[in-house]
Amino acid sequence: MLTKTEIIMKKLFMLLSAVCVLITACQFETSTSSGISVEDSELARITESEILTSSDGVFSRGEDIHLILHNVGKFKEGEDGLNWFDMDLEVLDADGNALFSQTGMLGDNGHLKLDNGMASSPYATFSPNETMEPGNYKMKVSIYDKVGKGKATVTKTFTLE
Repeated sequence: MLTKTEIIMKKLFMLLSAVCVLITACQFETSTSSGISVEDSELARITESEILTSSDGVFSRGEDIHLILHNVGKFKEGEDGLNWFDMDLEVLDADGNALFSQTGMLGDNGHLKLDNGMASSPYATFSPNETMEPGNYKMKVSIYDKVGKGKATVTKTFTLE
């Protein structure tokens, strides 16, 4: 027969074990911002007719992976009456080593008039090739205001099958 303390300890161990399983099965996301904010973000597949959110973050090699940022801003307006933002993309392996990097993805395409200084759904795309090993990776997108100098960074974990 177990004592009351042993029963409590056993229940606590079972609870902690369940939490550990949940933590390792979840996608991890981090974000930082200074001067601009990102309301939400998601990994997705984009077809010709629709955007399909990836709830589990699992993708196949050769399949485009999109990290969509929602309601980003507020971007400052330049003297020309336009906003100007740009994005950088980095893909990291499980050890944090950079496998892919692209800076200034938008260039002049990010120099435009935004409604109320907000970008509704900018996104970055990564196309893993067939030689990438299956495993867990991180997709890190930084979006920054070239007029107001604000910046936000979002990192999401994805699994490559």
